[in-house]
Amino acid sequence: MIVFKVSYKVVRNNSDEIYKGFGFHHLSDATQYYVHPDNQSFKGTTTLCQPIGEAISLFATMLQSCVTGDGFGDYYVSEDRKMIWIEMNVPQEYRTQGVVEDQIYKYRAVSESGEVTIAAYDSRGVWIDGNMEHLHPLYKLLPTFCVLLAREMEEQSDYRNVMDSFIENPVADVFVNLHEDFYQMHKNEEYEVTYADIPELDKDSYRSFSDGYKVIKSNKESMKQKMDASDIIVFADSTFHSEMKQWIPNLPKEFILPENLKSICSAVTKGDLRTILFHGPAGTGKTMSCKLVAQEIGLPILETINCTENLDEFVLGKFIPEEDKIVFIESYVTKAIRDGGAVVFEEINFAKPQHLAFLNSLLDDNGFVRLDNGEVVRRNENFRFFATMNIGYFGTKELNQALYNRFNGIIEIAALSDEAISRMLVTRVPECKPVVDKILGVYHKIKKKIEAEELDIVISPRNLENWARLAKYDGYMNAAERTIIPIAKCDRMLENTFRGIIILYKWS
Repeated sequence: MIVFKVSYKVVRNNSDEIYKGFGFHHLSDATQYYVHPDNQSFKGTTTLCQPIGEAISLFATMLQSCVTGDGFGDYYVSEDRKMIWIEMNVPQEYRTQGVVEDQIYKYRAVSESGEVTIAAYDSRGVWIDGNMEHLHPLYKLLPTFCVLLAREMEEQSDYRNVMDSFIENPVADVFVNLHEDFYQMHKNEEYEVTYADIPELDKDSYRSFSDGYKVIKSNKESMKQKMDASDIIVFADSTFHSEMKQWIPNLPKEFILPENLKSICSAVTKGDLRTILFHGPAGTGKTMSCKLVAQEIGLPILETINCTENLDEFVLGKFIPEEDKIVFIESYVTKAIRDGGAVVFEEINFAKPQHLAFLNSLLDDNGFVRLDNGEVVRRNENFRFFATMNIGYFGTKELNQALYNRFNGIIEIAALSDEAISRMLVTRVPECKPVVDKILGVYHKIKKKIEAEELDIVISPRNLENWARLAKYDGYMNAAERTIIPIAKCDRMLENTFRGIIILYKWS
């Protein structure tokens, strides 16, 4: 049976709404939230169905109970990961709302080698005897999809990450993502589904989701405690002279050092991290991360160079005419190398390799640079080198391996959290506070569209700020035409998709 396609033909008699499904109904069009790259529907749209949607809700409820320790249910995995065994109690509300039949209090299901066995049990824990015909098709599909969801969690780490995100923060767009990915990846697979009594499992030889989650939770708490307990070491007040201290970043209050960067601050101060490469998508705050670290430890940043525009052969200094002679004027990069302080090379993988050649000797253990006037400048013990780059963007190059290996730390900067973006927007544009959640909703939906179709465009928090600023004068719908819609780079279909996302929200 191709259960995924069958599910679109099955709907409860008492309601077509997906229970706990954010108001979606059977065959709801959710295209504005997400479209899978492999979607082959005639219109290229995302359509939800009741059985898959309600299975995701029920399965997520079970996982949440594992997190909180409520004992609602769990799933177990064999050592070879070929067999998945699941048991879950059915909440009373599912019976009250008619999502399952009145007599069903517990489900068990087993998935192994394309075969799925399901079983339903009554309030006394007794198997409801008979064949599958006495069960409505929807009730049969619920445990089937739940055990297949458990299998998906074990086999696809990306899917597990999305599910983990959903159980921590259940929102509509992630729900659609889970549904669409699950369907598109398995829509043509056949399963032999059998209804039979499933005996208790000898759980000693199996790994459970809850046990695995406890380890992950313990590790996360341990890391957090270590970060919270560590005192950040800063540069002594006498390290840099007064003229250089003016270059220590002094950022607006809305910018806060992320927790994951606190642990590197002391290493930068002590010199264990002299050279750091921050990488990640555009608009995630890579350069701001450099400045936040420098501000935290009292490190002057003498120069920030955008390698797409400002990096040339004169990066260390150049000869210029002065009255009747030619003199060599060293750059702020050289000044930092000589006297201490930091420099930031933005988008370093846009630079021409010949303009970065000096970095090989500078970032070596015995760091130095040779200037055009013949002078050799030894690297000051308090010199720090920060670089940022996007990976895989148009116009970028792979960083030379020898240079890449000279970085003491390579740190991925993930997308800014909603909290950070919201704080930035409200601080800079206070008028946007009543609609900041809607702005973030648009942001995430457009990002998902870009990622799903692997488009060569970017939406960043900078775009959101520009949108909010212009909206003070032009309203959010009109302001979007000048700030958000142009992100589509004149792709008319994409522009209309963006407009469709924005128009979902009430802006006044």
